[in-house]
Amino acid sequence: MKLLFRTFLIGVLFVSLQGCSKKVEARKPITTTTSSSIQQSIETNKKLNAAEEQAIENIIKNIDQKFERSANGFYYSFTKKDSTVGIQPKFGDRVTFEYDAVALNGDTIYRKEELSPITKSLDQEYGIFRGMRAALKLMKTDEEMIVFFPSYSAYGYYGDNNRIGSNTPFKSRVRLIGINLKE
Repeated sequence: MKLLFRTFLIGVLFVSLQGCSKKVEARKPITTTTSSSIQQSIETNKKLNAAEEQAIENIIKNIDQKFERSANGFYYSFTKKDSTVGIQPKFGDRVTFEYDAVALNGDTIYRKEELSPITKSLDQEYGIFRGMRAALKLMKTDEEMIVFFPSYSAYGYYGDNNRIGSNTPFKSRVRLIGINLKE
């Protein structure tokens, strides 16, 4: 009986060791990303951004109004400003505002009546694109501004899945109606 048990153990050990000696080959990736395709995408985006900014600057130079360029890449000019009263919204505050969207060629994309008024948090909540959040932080209650948004600070590559297409810069008139401070 002991001999049978030892033979069985030696057999199991031998089979186990045979299974371990098999060399496993790693699978090769199905697709690979090359640095040249990433570099090409970067160059394409740089050219697109430069063309959009040049188009905006060409429009702005023909307007009798002073525009500033924000750190976020959009151009803005206040049409109604009150520097004596009010506070500016901060991250986390809920704001009520209205705006429209007009293509750079002058065609109306959205009238303010279609979009406004909007009450949203300045957190990264769906419904306020990055450039609009930054523009609202520059304003005080009841102030108005004209803003030219390049596509990278607006809806970007995907657009708004409705009327604003891929990589579409646009002009907007924005009015901050009210601020509900974060509690």
